[in-house]
Amino acid sequence: MRTYAAPVFSRFRQYLGMADTDFQMSLTCESAYLQFISNSKSQADFFLTFDKRFFLKTQRKREIRFLLTNLSKYLDHMERYPHSILVKFLGVYSIIAPQEKKRYFIIMQSVFYPHERITERYDIKGCQVGRWTEPTVDSSEVIVVFKDNDFEDKVISLNEDQTWLLQQVKLDTQFLKALHVIDYSLLVGLQPLHDDDRFLNDTLGNILAKTRLITSYHMDVNSQNSPSSMLEDGSVSCEYPRRRIARATSNSSSSSSTSSDQILRLYPDYLFPYLKPDRSPEQLIRSEGFMHNVVTPFLMQNSCEDMSCVVGSALCSRSLSDLSGASFAAQHRRILPTSKNPLHTIDGPDYRYYVGIIDLFTVYTFRKKVERLWKSIRYRGQQFSTVEPSYYAQRLCQWVESHTI
Repeated sequence: MRTYAAPVFSRFRQYLGMADTDFQMSLTCESAYLQFISNSKSQADFFLTFDKRFFLKTQRKREIRFLLTNLSKYLDHMERYPHSILVKFLGVYSIIAPQEKKRYFIIMQSVFYPHERITERYDIKGCQVGRWTEPTVDSSEVIVVFKDNDFEDKVISLNEDQTWLLQQVKLDTQFLKALHVIDYSLLVGLQPLHDDDRFLNDTLGNILAKTRLITSYHMDVNSQNSPSSMLEDGSVSCEYPRRRIARATSNSSSSSSTSSDQILRLYPDYLFPYLKPDRSPEQLIRSEGFMHNVVTPFLMQNSCEDMSCVVGSALCSRSLSDLSGASFAAQHRRILPTSKNPLHTIDGPDYRYYVGIIDLFTVYTFRKKVERLWKSIRYRGQQFSTVEPSYYAQRLCQWVESHTI
């Protein structure tokens, strides 16, 4: 067995917040891998780790060469746009089994993780020819991934995140166009939002709002030549902002009181030690120390897994000043949901959507140009997958724009 570009992928995993020990544990646990039956035409073999967190996929030698050749460009794109929805490549390997040829495979982060609550899955290419999936006849546990024609008149409701998704798809497809790549897919998974998802996202939003108050207050203090509130390491001191947070918290009683019932109903065992006979739950929720001493530690427990991908933003930023609008927009970031897979999840009003762009190895070569000519004759007037890179990218962006609100 051989590992390719091991130090590079190790650093990338660390950048994503993945500890090598956790990564190795998923790959080497005693439970067997799960073989994934795919309707892909590539005849590649797919395997899932037992925790369903990582995909292993066999690749042709030329595909591995293409990835390694363009690895620096891929990582540069990921660094420039840390919330990119491109699939996360985590390792490249080859293995020689007795009496068999050398086989290459890659390890990727699963877009559909965690999968337990996902109700529908789609593989979108933005065309119609051959883009439907026959439903399973029996009631087996086979996971069906539908295609473009199966999506029909559904819409992805994102509200304020719609603009972000449209722009990120454009940025990612422009990158793939520069590599002359086609035939990639946009994966879309639908999961109805449950009460615990809504509560944790609302709570994280409150924490981030207060963090912004810290930053804005620090800027106000500096502008008024107040005593310095910068620490030696360049981070912002919370001595002044705490007073402002207290005022902001006292002004948010209506939203806090509406959250108390949810908190007690969803996490009674966790909150019971903090309740006092002389203090109502509403007063507890409104208190300045509740977010800092109770909710934040709760969200951050098991933080290596639950919050690992919030790299360089919000709670995991190197400096609170990273939350400034200009810095945040420069790398096209968004507030990530409290999910185990936040880079590939977007929360709308009613659904959590899993989105990711996969299959990045089909280069628009001379052979593909001939295939495009043949398909244009056979499927005259219809949309098929083999088209030039610029048109492929534009068409997928148009699909996203027409199916999101």
